Amino acid sequence: MDHVLSLLIFLMAGIARFSKGFAGLGIGSYEEWKPGDKIKILLVGYNGARNTGSDVRVAVIAKQIGELFGKDNVHITVMTLDAASLAGYFDKDVELLPFSSLFPLDLYRACCTHHAAILCEGSTLKSTFANGLTLFMGEAAGIMKSQKKPCLAYGSEVGEMEPFLTRAVKRLCSETYFITRTEKSLAALNELGLHGHAGTDAAWHYDGAILTGEAKHMLREQGWDGEKPLLGIAVIDPFCWPVRASMGKWIKGHLTGDLSGQYDHWYFFSDSPSRREKYDNYIREVALGINSYLKEKDYYPVLIGMERLDEKAVRDLRSRLETESAVFLSSDHTASIMTGVLRELSALVTSRYHAAVLSMETGCPIIAISMDERLDSIMKELSYDGSFILHVGEEELGQKIERALSLAETRKNKIQERTLRYASESKRKLSAMGNFMKDYLETKLRAQENASSMEEIYFGRFDSFDRGDRLSGDRDRGRTDPLSGGRKDLRARESSGC
Repeated sequence: MDHVLSLLIFLMAGIARFSKGFAGLGIGSYEEWKPGDKIKILLVGYNGARNTGSDVRVAVIAKQIGELFGKDNVHITVMTLDAASLAGYFDKDVELLPFSSLFPLDLYRACCTHHAAILCEGSTLKSTFANGLTLFMGEAAGIMKSQKKPCLAYGSEVGEMEPFLTRAVKRLCSETYFITRTEKSLAALNELGLHGHAGTDAAWHYDGAILTGEAKHMLREQGWDGEKPLLGIAVIDPFCWPVRASMGKWIKGHLTGDLSGQYDHWYFFSDSPSRREKYDNYIREVALGINSYLKEKDYYPVLIGMERLDEKAVRDLRSRLETESAVFLSSDHTASIMTGVLRELSALVTSRYHAAVLSMETGCPIIAISMDERLDSIMKELSYDGSFILHVGEEELGQKIERALSLAETRKNKIQERTLRYASESKRKLSAMGNFMKDYLETKLRAQENASSMEEIYFGRFDSFDRGDRLSGDRDRGRTDPLSGGRKDLRARESSGC
C-alpha cells in the first residue's frame, strides 16, 4: 500500500503542473503570488494529533513568520488532523485546515492555493514512524516543485528510509531547501543529493503562555508536596512502529470486528509476539531503574505522555512503580501545561525528543533512552557522557538508568551549565533560521515573479555560502556558516560550544 500511495503522490505532483491551466477552465483553484499580495504560506506537518513536540514546533514557526514578515503581509495556514486540539495555539488570523490520513487530494488543493510551503514535521525524511508521513512531506514538496513555488523544510530530521522511499524523495524533494536540526541529518541529506544546511529544532523558542503556576498547582493536586525535587519519566511504545498501510488488515478487521492495532483508516501499528515482549521488557526495566533510584533518593516521580499514543506506556509504567506518582498526558493538557511541568523537573528520563528539548530551559539533567538517532544526536551535541545515552532494547537497562541518575546527581552543576549554554546557542540558531527563511522565501517569490531561470530561483542568491561545500558535507575545512552570516571554520565554532 505504501508503494501504491507513492505512485498516487507522483500522479498528484504531475497533475500539479497543469493546475493553473485547469483553474483557468474553471476546474479547481490555483493562486500565484504577485507583488502587493499577502504571501500565503502553508505549514505542512503532523499536527492536531496531540503530539506536544509537533504542535509546539508549528506554533513557534507560525509565530516567527508573523513577527518576521509582519502579520498584515502574510496569511498562514496550518494543516491539522484535528482543529479543536490546536485551539489557543495560534493567533486568530492563522487558518486551521483539516485533513485526514487519506491526504493526497486535501494536500493537493492546499498547495494549489498557497504561494509557499514550509515542511514543519521534525521526522521529515525517514521510515521510522511511517512511510506515509514522509510521503505526506514529499507530496507537498513535489507539488510545489511542479508549480515552481518555494518549499522549505524547517528543522528537519533525515534518517534511514526504505529503498523505494529514498528514490521517491530524491525526485519529489529535489527543489526543496532543507534546514536540518543536526549535522548528522545534514550528512544524510547530502547522501541523498538534496541541498540545505544544518540548524536546530524549531521548538526552542516556545516560551509563550508557559503556565508554570498552573502546572505547579496541578502537581500539588496529584500529591506533590511542593518541596521534593521532581523526577520526570517520558516513556513510549518504541516497538509499535512503523505504522503501515494494509488493505488486507482493514478488510479483515471489518469482517471480524477486530480492529485492534489500527492507527487510522487502513493504517496499522506493527505488532508481533516478539515486539510485545520487547515492549514489556522496556517498561519493566525502566520501572526497575526508577524504583531502585527512588529507594535511595527522595524524588517525586512525574510520568509524562508527550503524545496521545503514549498513554498506554505511561499507565503500564505507573502500575509497576512502588511509589506514588503524578501523571501528565498530552491528551489531557495543552503544550503550555506540559512544558510548564517539564520546566519544573530536577531530572528527566526520556524516550521523547521534545521532552528533552522543552526541559532544557532550566538546565535539567537528561538521561535518554533512545529508539533512533534523534535523542542520540542531541545528547552527543550536548557532549554528555555515554552513560547518559541508553537505548530501548539494551541489556540491564534498569541498572544503567539507576547509575545514570546517580551520576547526574554528582555532576548536576556542570551538566546544568552545559545544558543552559546549549539551549542558548540553539535559540540563537533558531533566530538565524527565521531570518534565513524570510530572506529565502522573499527571494524565491521575487525570482518567480521575474521569470528567472530555475537555477536562479533555487540557488542564485544563496550561493554565497558555497553550494559545493554545503553538498560535500566536508567538516574538515572552512566553509560558509549560514547561521553566522560569514565564513568561518566550523571546527572552531563547535569547539567553543557545548
